[in-house]
Amino acid sequence: MSELHEILEEEYLKQINEFDLKMLLEMVEEVLDAPMQLEEGPPVAGAPPSEEKELEMLLKMIPDIAVSEIGWSDVRNVAEGQENEIKGPERQLLEGYLKNIQGANFAEKIESISNFYTNGAGMVAEVGGDDRTKRIVQAISYLVFYKTLTKVITNFNASSAGFSFESFLAALVNGYQIPANTGTIADYVDRSTGEVIPVSLKLYRQGALEVGGSYKDLVNDLTGVGKETDKWPGFANKMRYVVCTKEIDDKAAGLDQEGKINFYQFDFTLNNIMEILHKSSDKSRLCIRLPRELLSAVKGGVTKGAENYMNDRLPSRSNLPSAEELEKIFTDGLKQILINKKIAISQMQFDDLTQALDYGKDDKIFLPADPEIYGGGAQVGVVRGQSDLNAKVVEDILKKFDWYEAPLRTTTGRKATAALLQAIVSKKAGANGAVKKTVSSRNQADKRKAELSRLSQGEEHFLSPEESAKEYGQLGTEQQKIALLNSLGYLRTYKFHLSHGATLSIQTKDTKTEFLGAIVVGRRMVGEVLKSIRELLNTEIYEIFQSLKILSDSLNLYFAGGLENNTLAKAATTNANNIGSKEILQSDDESGTQLPLPFSKQ
Repeated sequence: MSELHEILEEEYLKQINEFDLKMLLEMVEEVLDAPMQLEEGPPVAGAPPSEEKELEMLLKMIPDIAVSEIGWSDVRNVAEGQENEIKGPERQLLEGYLKNIQGANFAEKIESISNFYTNGAGMVAEVGGDDRTKRIVQAISYLVFYKTLTKVITNFNASSAGFSFESFLAALVNGYQIPANTGTIADYVDRSTGEVIPVSLKLYRQGALEVGGSYKDLVNDLTGVGKETDKWPGFANKMRYVVCTKEIDDKAAGLDQEGKINFYQFDFTLNNIMEILHKSSDKSRLCIRLPRELLSAVKGGVTKGAENYMNDRLPSRSNLPSAEELEKIFTDGLKQILINKKIAISQMQFDDLTQALDYGKDDKIFLPADPEIYGGGAQVGVVRGQSDLNAKVVEDILKKFDWYEAPLRTTTGRKATAALLQAIVSKKAGANGAVKKTVSSRNQADKRKAELSRLSQGEEHFLSPEESAKEYGQLGTEQQKIALLNSLGYLRTYKFHLSHGATLSIQTKDTKTEFLGAIVVGRRMVGEVLKSIRELLNTEIYEIFQSLKILSDSLNLYFAGGLENNTLAKAATTNANNIGSKEILQSDDESGTQLPLPFSKQ
């Protein structure tokens, strides 16, 4: 079929820029050329393939995207003061398919994909009309979406799946991932509407959903203090949250897992942050407590320099580093310790490890901080830079990796596993110990925290969460920014937290949690989608291959005749130019061999 490919490149692909037909032809050619499987024993005449083999065959018909390369190939290159996107081939390939998903924005795209599962053939017919190319483009693009999403969700561990899921959704909305430790709570940007919208993505199991993170980073985003905020001027003082819950039957393994993902969406804004967090958990509500003295000053007209009002009155003028800043110190320190101790793990293993630990977001790996640091009193919970790591929890995380235990001992020595654990959790020589030392060396701990602890006792200096939310609602935009930058959660670098119920019930004047739709995952579910449009695909692709056969025959006769019959040459060219149309040129020879349908059960 090589001569067919050449004609397609020279004639047909000039006409169609939206769909890579060459790739489709190579896919079908590979299937048609594959050797038949021979089995011992007499064949059963006319025996249909088993359901499992049919499903496997159907999945192979759908183009395959290397998920592991989707995210990492989307890098940012800073040159001459500008950021340029450099996308790897797999990322470009995926985006080429996903741009054909219907919808003017993310919500509409999710609704479209959700509807395709039950009405794929109808949607293809409606969008494609009489244009064969559009019909094939629509069908294949949706199938690629379902197959790739299934691979992302079912074929990776939790941390890797989360990262790949970010990459996947960023590709769907013509966006890009935001590197970690950049001082923003956003994970990627959405450019599907032409506007640049920052998005924080959450993916949890159904019933275990929680929305939270660094309160300081969220405030930086909403007030415009964060350096990333200059890149989304049209979405100023806002942060979009895409919240997903997985209902997956994990009794099976890999692609055999099946279920659905529910998609929700809401926006944090400068106006609603207090109203939303006022209804969060008791610990999270502490974030929004505002200083009485600050509110009096702001209401009295003080605005210049007021963003540092409380800092100027505390022992240290510097705020504590955010969780993301401390995570970078931890990660860099751990890498250097592993090098020094000659603990041999690869870069990929190191990345998997740091993602699984999730130092900047997962409180479960920490022990509560010592209350005496903050002036005594009740437990203060986890405070990065002061809390020690929970060695048992960290060791359980390590044991989930197949390269831990015996493989690591084999390559590095019998005590390698213990050395790796200590490199992480040791109070004196571990990476977390290095974080604590760094915080202490910056003079950002004892006196400042003790004073904040004293001021936050009772309501003499800091208003209650209820009163703070009420007073905040009466402030203007610039006053609100000043209030947030002086709130207790910002000064103490607290984390905020919204439970499953609180997240799904958000409703304020300017936002509410909106259900966008549910998308099925699992190879059996993908097979069902393909079956629903198989007849359509078979018809379209069969007609294409009819024309390709006529094209091939015409070319062969033309060259065999010494390039003298111009009628044959013209017929070949006409066929090449018309393959994308709905009309099929008929051959004079009606005895031609019929090609098998690539999506049939045969």
